Amino acid sequence: MRFGLRKILGVFRALCVAVVILLLVITFTPLDQAVAGKLATDWYDGGGDVLVVLGGSMLVPGTGAQTALGYDSYLRTTYAAWVLHSRRFSWVVVSGGGGLAQAMDKLLTQSGVQPGCILQETQSTSTFENAIYVQDLLERRRLLKPQTRIVILTSDYHSWRAYRVFEKQGMYVRVIPAPDVLKQASSRIYRWQGFFTLLNEFGKDIAYAAMGRL
Repeated sequence: MRFGLRKILGVFRALCVAVVILLLVITFTPLDQAVAGKLATDWYDGGGDVLVVLGGSMLVPGTGAQTALGYDSYLRTTYAAWVLHSRRFSWVVVSGGGGLAQAMDKLLTQSGVQPGCILQETQSTSTFENAIYVQDLLERRRLLKPQTRIVILTSDYHSWRAYRVFEKQGMYVRVIPAPDVLKQASSRIYRWQGFFTLLNEFGKDIAYAAMGRL
C-alpha cells in the first residue's frame, strides 16, 4: 500500500516539475516565435493575379447586422487590405462559410479595396474545403490557368498546412503569412495563447497527414 502511494506521489512530483519547466520555457523563451517562424515557410513579397484570403473563426456567425469576425479572420483581412494597397492583384477571393466571406468582403471594402475585384467563396468550413471550393470558383470564372499566379494569405501558424493542401489539389501557390502567433510571442502575457494555438494547429496537421490531404 505504501509502495503504491509513494509511486503515485513520485508521478505527481514529476508532473509538477514538467509543468513548471513548460511554464518557464513558454514564458521566458522565444519558443512560440521560433515555431511560428518555421511554419511560415514562405514570405512572398510580390504581387500576383489572385490573392486568396482564408477565413478563420467567427465571433458572431451569420450574415446579419450583428455578424462579427473572430480575431484571426479580422487580422488576416486587415493584413490583406494593407497588402492590396501596396501590391498589385487583379482579383481577391475571400474564402469561408457561415458568413465569413461576406464579413471579410465588407471589411475589405470599408478599408478601401474596390468591391468589383472581390470574389466570395461561401461554402468552405475547413482548409481542405477552402482549396476545393476556391479551385472550383477560379475554374468557373476561367481564372485558373497554368500561368495564373495565386497567392494565399493566412495566419503564420496556418501557412504550412494551407500551402500543402492547395498544392495537393494541383494549384501552385505562394503564401503571405499574417503575423499572428509571431505578434503574440512578443508579449509574455499572450505567449500561452500562442502556444495553445500552435498545439491546436499541430493536431490538425497530424489529422490532415493521416487523411492524405497534405
